[in-house]
Amino acid sequence: MKFLILSISALSLFCGTANAKSCKSFKTHAEAQKYYETHKAKSLDRDGDGSACDCLPGGSGRKCPNHKK
Repeated sequence: MKFLILSISALSLFCGTANAKSCKSFKTHAEAQKYYETHKAKSLDRDGDGSACDCLPGGSGRKCPNHKK
């Protein structure tokens, strides 16, 4: 029984982080960078400079997509 509970808990933790795949999933550059480094999520680094989600608060703000106002 304990093994089953531990297995379900571990699986739920894994599934929760697996869903964060775009910059919209994070509030700050620091959060995105930590995920990028831990999970090697290349999709978060559009320009290949090693810095994830540059347009989020705390990022460099360079090469951000244009937003319609």
